[in-house]
Amino acid sequence: MESARPNCQMPRVGMLLTATDVFNASAKERSERLIRERFELLRASDKIALDSLVVDRLSSPHAALAAADAFAEACVDLILIVNVGFPDGHVFLTVATHPHLARIPLAVVAEPEPESREWATNAWCGAIMNNHVARRIGRPIVTLPGPFDGQAFEDELDRLVRVAWAIKGLRRDFLCRFGDAPGGFHSATGDQLAFASILGTRVETVDLTAVMNAFHTRTVSGLLGTECFTDEDVAATARQVSEAAAVEVEPAMLDRAARLYHAYRAIIRANGYTSASFRCWPEQNEPYIGISPCVAMGLLLINRDITAAGCEGDWPTAVAQTMGTFLSGQPAVCLDWVNHTGASEIVQLGHCGMGLCGRMAKNRVPEAPPASVITHHPVLRQASKVNGPVHIGQFEFGVKTGICLTPGTNGVLKLLAFRGESNQVTDQGMLYSAADMRVPSFRRLNRLILDHGFPHHLAMAFGDVVDDLQMLCTFLDIEYVTPDGEEI
Repeated sequence: MESARPNCQMPRVGMLLTATDVFNASAKERSERLIRERFELLRASDKIALDSLVVDRLSSPHAALAAADAFAEACVDLILIVNVGFPDGHVFLTVATHPHLARIPLAVVAEPEPESREWATNAWCGAIMNNHVARRIGRPIVTLPGPFDGQAFEDELDRLVRVAWAIKGLRRDFLCRFGDAPGGFHSATGDQLAFASILGTRVETVDLTAVMNAFHTRTVSGLLGTECFTDEDVAATARQVSEAAAVEVEPAMLDRAARLYHAYRAIIRANGYTSASFRCWPEQNEPYIGISPCVAMGLLLINRDITAAGCEGDWPTAVAQTMGTFLSGQPAVCLDWVNHTGASEIVQLGHCGMGLCGRMAKNRVPEAPPASVITHHPVLRQASKVNGPVHIGQFEFGVKTGICLTPGTNGVLKLLAFRGESNQVTDQGMLYSAADMRVPSFRRLNRLILDHGFPHHLAMAFGDVVDDLQMLCTFLDIEYVTPDGEEI
């Protein structure tokens, strides 16, 4: 039902090996052999692009400039400077200040001294030297210590590649707003240029009349051409939903939700949009539209048509979703803080009804609602009206990451990240799409939300990507906030 990863080519990596002629030759050769082996494993496992580059060991600024030119020409997405011994100090500076590589994630890696009484490589001392330069010139970098054949280094290198992939995806994000945010949803309006300057996000708005035109005509013409869908496509999508969840609404309502999904998808494909936010109320529940978009939004996520689907026109939270989707490899969702006063370790996260087919909890407690249900809207925002369909239930139990993103008053972005875990015990049984989870640092989490002015929406990613988010914030110069320790 869902592909293995978002639709974005894996990062093209440029790796540069460097050392001066001093110190132990065999120790440097061993270090170089190990990092080359690690690099080839990344390539073989499809974690980096097959056409990633390796520059043989160099020790002069002239060779470094040629390497930097080659990286720029290849449009690399991540640069690894590998100190296999003490480096020439101009090598890092040459790459770090190259005008065509200024915003490319850059990492310096080096091994500790071999277990010997000899002072063999002095490689990590060179990494500290490089880091000093990076700080002085204002170039964000990440430093990774070896040993290169250790599990800790393998894990951190995998994280670095994931983060580079996420940054690549974010900088190619073409986000569609299906309508603006409802009145008064100030955090959902966002500062488009602030996001563009830091993340590269491009935002375009499509009016709801265009959605309904696609709904009725089954044809869309856009920037990339024309997209169409058929009644057979709609029927197949309705079957997809029916096989993944219990259906309590009449068939006509489910068919309309499936048709709305195809209308959205046709617009997305015709224009090359990669993520979206949706003005899901009040208009879409009025008779002239008459269908809630929740099920359609969930289908867009689970079928990997887009990396994010922000509720209530909230495109900034859709950006946070895209971060979670790339870092976890699974679709992240948009939720509300619900009743989080800092009084309970069970943090309730939920929204109206944008469940994910096939990704809802199957082992809920007996007194809770069914695990995954397509039903009428249980929250009557508009009194005496029957709205729907919505997809309610708890998302799959397990470890999760909350991600909340907001512009600061000083022109930078702030990101809040925290860990939690959901299970049968944490399940609060509410009639919406939910991730009720235990957060050990719940009191501090509440204070951070209020003290930093984070918005009422957040993204929820499956799995633990907190450390990935911290690394991403380092590269993009985003203020990182977490209750899971000290703020960085």
